[in-house]
Amino acid sequence: MAIQRWIDQAQQQLDAFNVEKIRATGILPDQGAKFFPVIGYPPLTMFTGMDQTALFKDFSSRQARPMIAYVHIPFCPSRCTFCHWITKTKSKTEEVDVYLDYLEKEMILYKTNLGYDAIPVESVLIGGGTPTYLTPKQMARFLAFFTKHFDLSGCTQFSMEAEPKTLLGQAGLEKLTIMKEYGVQRISMGVQSFDNDILAYMGRVHSRQDTLDAIKQIRVAGIENIFIDLIYAYPNQSLSNWAENMLTAVNLDIEGYQLYRLRIKQHGDRQGNIIKQVEKKSVKMPATDDILLMKSLGILLSKAHGFDEHQTRIFAKNSHDISHYLRDWCCRLTDVVGIGVSSWSNIRGVFALNVGDQDLAQYYSLIDQNKVAINRGKLRTRDDEVRRSFILPLKNMKVSKAFFQESVGVPLDIYFAEQINYLKGLHLLDENDSHVWLTESGRFFADEVCTQFFNPDYLPFPEVMRIPKAAFG
Repeated sequence: MAIQRWIDQAQQQLDAFNVEKIRATGILPDQGAKFFPVIGYPPLTMFTGMDQTALFKDFSSRQARPMIAYVHIPFCPSRCTFCHWITKTKSKTEEVDVYLDYLEKEMILYKTNLGYDAIPVESVLIGGGTPTYLTPKQMARFLAFFTKHFDLSGCTQFSMEAEPKTLLGQAGLEKLTIMKEYGVQRISMGVQSFDNDILAYMGRVHSRQDTLDAIKQIRVAGIENIFIDLIYAYPNQSLSNWAENMLTAVNLDIEGYQLYRLRIKQHGDRQGNIIKQVEKKSVKMPATDDILLMKSLGILLSKAHGFDEHQTRIFAKNSHDISHYLRDWCCRLTDVVGIGVSSWSNIRGVFALNVGDQDLAQYYSLIDQNKVAINRGKLRTRDDEVRRSFILPLKNMKVSKAFFQESVGVPLDIYFAEQINYLKGLHLLDENDSHVWLTESGRFFADEVCTQFFNPDYLPFPEVMRIPKAAFG
């Protein structure tokens, strides 16, 4: 089918969502021009000063939850303009070795404070940064001590993020083989685009061909679950360019992909360089209507080629292949043990965020003091717990009323009946006796709908209209 026909069909799908009616309510920030992703609740950018004391105090007496693990490897071949996280570029082997020393020390501190010989986890994500920036020798060392300090006997999925170029050649194949031997089952590769000009503008060092070659290399190593990330609404990106990207993606030998709208407002430990380009007006940003149409195109082309949206913005041919780590912490509300600079933890009612210094000095200093490298966090209040138990499952899959009541102790209707009824009237939500979920149009505006359930103190865009307010008691 010609690209224009796909664009026309995507426009018809978008028209069916009645965007103008939703805009008229005031719930879309700046009529949809502004965007903030609902990744966690409360947002990490709103944590305040805290050390490790609150995280481990009376640990054994607090309600236990299943645990999952995240490890942050900050090293990257380049600094991408869209990145909001702590990264270090072109680091020497010796610098990476030192960081690995401290990662293991922090793992030992964690398991000692939690009282485990090895911390049992049900899913794992090694992220960054670029974990595959490590040399084969460093990869083997890292995975050896990680699998020593974490018990993976009950782990349903071991996933690692990657950058295409770091998987190429003999060294790339050797890394992948080592990863396979240590149980890595899933690669989440930061592709972002198949257009070489856009990739260069993003600050990426890989090319379209590098991505295609990396996918083949992963298959040669025997890793069977490959996902990629793609970004839309990027400067200089057109509707036809995005459609071509999607048509490439749906015809690759992969299990699925995650589609991200470009995030301009800071949501991690470091403001992305994209803000400088936008504020200086040195780039041509896609119009808001085109951004919505790009999203519609992504959904339409995915469905037409057998990729279903098993979790919001995550498309796969098989639901089991999506990230178990993402599913577990946002839908099952599991605890998280986060290791490494800028990583975050969620343990028995307490959020903690590791220091986010780029030169790593403060991270190293805290660990040298035999402290987990926490410098921010939040003891979740009753209000936090109630909203989190609704917002995260709603954004990503659906809310089980029974699970909500089990989590917070009271029925869902006590808290959110007014908002649910209002949003049902806009055909953004639906419910039955057992669940509440986003409709097709609601999932399209999932972040904006879920923001309606935020505490006013946490709103990323305070001017967004909230109708009606929550009735908490």
